[in-house]
Amino acid sequence: MRCSRCGRTWHVGGDACPYCGAPTEGQAEASRKEAGDHGGTSGGGALSRRRFLGGLALAGGAAGLAVAGLAATRTFLSQEPVQQVPQVTSHLVSGDLPVEDPYAVAWLRIGEQRLAMQVQNVVVPFKTGAALPTVSVRSLHNGREIAFRLEWEDPHLDDLTVRTDQFRDACGVLLGSPTAVWTMGSPDDPVTILHWKADWQRDLEQGYQDLEAAFPNAAFDFYPPLVGVARPSPEDYPPEARHRLPGLAVGNPLSQPRRPSAVEKLQAMGPGTILTLPTQDARGRGVWRDGRWAVVLTKRLEPSDQGELRLEPGGSYAVAFAVWLGSAGDRGARKSISQLGTLWLEASR
Repeated sequence: MRCSRCGRTWHVGGDACPYCGAPTEGQAEASRKEAGDHGGTSGGGALSRRRFLGGLALAGGAAGLAVAGLAATRTFLSQEPVQQVPQVTSHLVSGDLPVEDPYAVAWLRIGEQRLAMQVQNVVVPFKTGAALPTVSVRSLHNGREIAFRLEWEDPHLDDLTVRTDQFRDACGVLLGSPTAVWTMGSPDDPVTILHWKADWQRDLEQGYQDLEAAFPNAAFDFYPPLVGVARPSPEDYPPEARHRLPGLAVGNPLSQPRRPSAVEKLQAMGPGTILTLPTQDARGRGVWRDGRWAVVLTKRLEPSDQGELRLEPGGSYAVAFAVWLGSAGDRGARKSISQLGTLWLEASR
């Protein structure tokens, strides 16, 4: 759509321009028609005064809601038409990206795209049961980094994975060249993946979650090196004993008690080829509120590792999204996914 006031274009619908706030042609025509329906010459002066006073009251009420933060919530939950194929524009902004706050004002200023999701049934193990219906996506970049904001309904908070029957909430963004294939890339055309994990974020914000998080009444035998350690973590074990913790000893990224971020940066060259990249400089944070997750995932435009995708303002790339619901038993290939679509980075103005 093109704005009649500022002349800028955007790919998703809405009643107003996401840049300057001007109403779209359809919304402006509807407003003119409403004014014609209610504004005849008979009694027009008195009716106009009543409408004017009513408008003031509504404006005052809206201002109060905005102060309370309810207007922002209503905007984030807007019901855009559902798109089958992602066509995402990453809007150019100046300054730092709102990585730590999914509800920052900067996210309100751009439109969202609601995407239809489907079960992953291309590669075993398939996801059984129903898919997550939709995920809402927004994107910003500042010429140095790109950020994605994903939001979806999830009445159950799942951010603990200590027991064998616990599975985390998570989401992912697949980024590839324009010729990348949907099935996690290929050896000749690898893809870069950003994977946010709710349990990793809990580790970062509340400390490493070990057995006592799931079994608060558990006790362990006397172990002299850990005397006086109220809440021991794998790092508290002496070096000569850590070989008995094989995941930690061999550097398995899933076993580490300390991580730089809740977002893991990965590379894939087809199903079953997922690889943790050496430089873990992706960032992100999620907020679970009122039965919904809102998550921001961010990476640098310039690659930090060989094989990582380079992104440039003005360029178009392949993009797809995935969501895991822990309460549904999602993990690994069991997930809800979008179709493979297009990401366009807005060029410098």
